[in-house]
Amino acid sequence: MIFRLLLVFLLLIFLHSSELGEAFRAGKAKGHVGTLVDADFVGDGTYLDLSASLSYRSGIFYGYDFYASAWLNPKLYEMNRGWRDNKTWLEFPELGIGFFNDRLNFGFDAGRFSYTRDWIKNYVQGISFYHAPTQEIDYEITWINRSALIEYYKVEMYHGAENWLGGLWASGNFKIPNTTAVISPYIYSVADLFWASAAKASMDFYFPTLSGKLEARATLLFYVAYHNRQFRGDSVMYWSDLIWKDTRNRFEAGGGILAVSSYGAKDLSVFGQNTDFINTTGIFEGNMTTLYAFGKFNFKYDISLKTSMRTTISTQGGVIFGFEAQTGYYPIKNLKLGLDLTMVAGADQFPQTKGDQYGMRTYVQFFY
Repeated sequence: MIFRLLLVFLLLIFLHSSELGEAFRAGKAKGHVGTLVDADFVGDGTYLDLSASLSYRSGIFYGYDFYASAWLNPKLYEMNRGWRDNKTWLEFPELGIGFFNDRLNFGFDAGRFSYTRDWIKNYVQGISFYHAPTQEIDYEITWINRSALIEYYKVEMYHGAENWLGGLWASGNFKIPNTTAVISPYIYSVADLFWASAAKASMDFYFPTLSGKLEARATLLFYVAYHNRQFRGDSVMYWSDLIWKDTRNRFEAGGGILAVSSYGAKDLSVFGQNTDFINTTGIFEGNMTTLYAFGKFNFKYDISLKTSMRTTISTQGGVIFGFEAQTGYYPIKNLKLGLDLTMVAGADQFPQTKGDQYGMRTYVQFFY
């Protein structure tokens, strides 16, 4: 009897190992190679580098999948600390396991994985749980120990906040039946820095005759800062915008307002931020109101343009103006040429900011 049970056990291991091997063989790998020239016209932080990435995701094995990725950035040229302030030689942004059960609508990611929310972007180290008990309700809980920002222009190593406990994100989505309205409350806290609670609402309005839809979003956030268990200050943030999206994927355009009260919320983006701006100098400082507009356009011949501008106004006096433009062109399949421009003017009058910034990036990337 024991011998038969042992044979059955060994057979199950063989079958599972065979399926596991098939899942890895069915996986897909992708990556890129490229080069980037980044010129900082104010801080002389100019650099030239090469970059390469490789990522892999396995096939599904009983709801599980495995993923890993690596970025390599050899330095070719650097003026002052241009490259060192923006890059690192090698980083592994992904190394983890995911799971999803279609029947229970439950899943998780653990390890290092891609994750983007309002105030978290774009890779984190931790664990995230997701569950949708009904079609109208879903929620998630995510613990973040460290985070990294990996982009063609910036490879920021995994780093933590001031406390090893890291951050906790808990959110839910409640869809109003028979409408496109969604209410999304969330709580976000990072140990020894802040805690924040927010109520977010969004709604879509469709216009079939105009081949487009209008997205309306609004967020009201309460922010409390502390350090060594001591209260440091609190703020209220209001953030809302309207976005028009062409359903034929030709363009989208929008604008909005982001206002922060007295103390500010500068630590809110310690694990990243998901606004329409790469450079957010001054936006999260106290008594600042930012008016902004942006557009994304897809033209013929695989040419794209993303542009955004903002005016950040202080109630104490002073204005910061920001402008960003990113262009891309595919002369042949999988080969992208790009040119980016960034400008922040007026920040020099605020000593708590990084000051004015003017920069240009040009790059070539081949994807495989």
